[in-house]
Amino acid sequence: MNLRLKILLTLIAVFSLYVVIDAAIQQLVIFPRFVSLEQREASQNLYRCQQAIQRDIENLDFFVHDCAAWDDLHEFTADPTRRVGAERYIDTMFRDTNLNLLAVVDTDGNVLHRSFRNVGDSEPLDSVVFPAVQWPLTHPLLQHKSTDGPPHSSSIGGLLMTEYGPIQVASRPILRTGGLPPINGTLIMGRFLDEKVVKSIADQSSVAFTVTPLSVNLTPQSNGSITPQDRDVPIAITEIDDERLAVESMLLDITGQPILRTHAMVYRNITQTGRVAMRYALGSLLVAAFVVLTILLVLLQSIVISPLTHLSDRASHIGETGDLGVRVNVRRSDEFGNLARHFNGMVDNLADTQSRLIELSRRAGMSDVATGVLHNVGNVMTNVNVLSSSMSNRLEQSKLVGLKKSVDLLRANEHQMSEFLATDPRGQKLPGYICQVTDHLELEHLEILQQLQSMSTNLQHAGQILESQQKLATGAQVIESVRPKKLISDAIGMLQASLDSHDVTVSVRCGNLPEVRMDRGKVIQVLVNLIANAKDAIKDIDARNREIEIDVTLSETEELRIEVVDHGCGITPENMEKVFSSGFTTKPLGHGHGLHYCANAARQMKGSLTVHSPGAGLGASFVLSLPKNSVPEAV
Repeated sequence: MNLRLKILLTLIAVFSLYVVIDAAIQQLVIFPRFVSLEQREASQNLYRCQQAIQRDIENLDFFVHDCAAWDDLHEFTADPTRRVGAERYIDTMFRDTNLNLLAVVDTDGNVLHRSFRNVGDSEPLDSVVFPAVQWPLTHPLLQHKSTDGPPHSSSIGGLLMTEYGPIQVASRPILRTGGLPPINGTLIMGRFLDEKVVKSIADQSSVAFTVTPLSVNLTPQSNGSITPQDRDVPIAITEIDDERLAVESMLLDITGQPILRTHAMVYRNITQTGRVAMRYALGSLLVAAFVVLTILLVLLQSIVISPLTHLSDRASHIGETGDLGVRVNVRRSDEFGNLARHFNGMVDNLADTQSRLIELSRRAGMSDVATGVLHNVGNVMTNVNVLSSSMSNRLEQSKLVGLKKSVDLLRANEHQMSEFLATDPRGQKLPGYICQVTDHLELEHLEILQQLQSMSTNLQHAGQILESQQKLATGAQVIESVRPKKLISDAIGMLQASLDSHDVTVSVRCGNLPEVRMDRGKVIQVLVNLIANAKDAIKDIDARNREIEIDVTLSETEELRIEVVDHGCGITPENMEKVFSSGFTTKPLGHGHGLHYCANAARQMKGSLTVHSPGAGLGASFVLSLPKNSVPEAV
């Protein structure tokens, strides 16, 4: 994952987390405030409708108060002779004020006047709530004596349930002008709380307001509580759907008993507005986040990512190609500018160091090659010494001494040669002995010639090794076409005397493979080292198992594969990785240069040298793999 993607994902994660937290705050903190506000507003709407009913009752009470202080009404209740004129006035007032109830009751509960009918209807209505003849003194509208304060301030008003529905009523004591006693009776007025009134209230308050009468006792009795407005009535709020709320409560009658269920349906404008506002807020937040994210990415791209990408590309190019001529072009005075300058300085130092290392490596390579050359020449000289020692021993044990004695004997008897050969027992045996010695000397001559030829071959190989070193030092390379079988034969021939001295046999499996092109001298040096190591690994085991196996094949990929196998001392696991290291050896008199040279030579010829061993005492297998056309690399 590149830096740009990491920064992008990090910024997206941070902004996403912020958006989620903001949305959670809106949903868990802000939106409940809208809901609470909406519920308060809904309760307030229902309360306003109830207050409208209460205001109607208060207005009715003000009117009753004015009428109850009318002197003619006071005289009407005190003097029956004046009732005819007063009743006409009362009837006119009843019609003009759209009342449904107007009653005048004396202090004993006797009904002096009672008008109870629908507006526009002349037929009176019967009711147990408002009797036509006698009202019980316990009627709640007659309880002015039980109220506190002066008589003119006594007021009883509220709701009562009748057979025809709820009615708004107000009651005042009948006094003289100025509210002076005595109380001659009670004036009661009322209007039905019908659908028309409820609709008018709903229209005024812009609320879908309705009332539902409850089943109550229609013979109200006073229980001493005539101020139900002081009681708190609970309000129930129910969600109808996402757009509407239902608000319910109750209205109490004069005695404080529930009489009406009030219901208001309120549209959820506040929460809808809150949702819209929250959506706009969330949308604006997302837009702002996108804009900020885009600006940050653009700034990061130009300020941070582009210089880092440029620096990374230059570093990758140097790492892939090794071209230390590349420089970073960042002309800035900030940290990236300092980094670019330090990077360029580091590359300059690396270039200088590389130049010195190349020179040191070349010298070290030449030193390693020289060490390998000395090692290989040492191997050749060992073979020459073995051949020389063998020939010296052969000459010391030669039959030539016996032949010389025979010649001396013949010379001593040269004047009587015939008699000596015929009669002397020594002379008689001498011809046969000379023939035997001659045959033996002839065989000895052939063996010495072969050993001299082998010595000559080893000396020629030593010359080739030195010549190869000179060519390597001057950069010259000699590629020859050779047959693999001849390569193996030449390598074995150089070591034949040493192999014979340790009773080691070599079995070669090599078909009629075609010629290959490679550095013959270098390949023979590698093979001589491998065969010599194999010989040293098996020279101390049972003579019957002293065998080296060489298997030569040509793979389908045109790769020459030479495997040298022995069944000797093997290699321990801890030494497997150190086999080809310079200076590593397990031989008492070894120097550790042979296999190191072989591995380097194989790499120079674009090949490889590998080793496998099951473990100590289980033998080892070295595999030299070379391309069919092997062109060595310069050191």
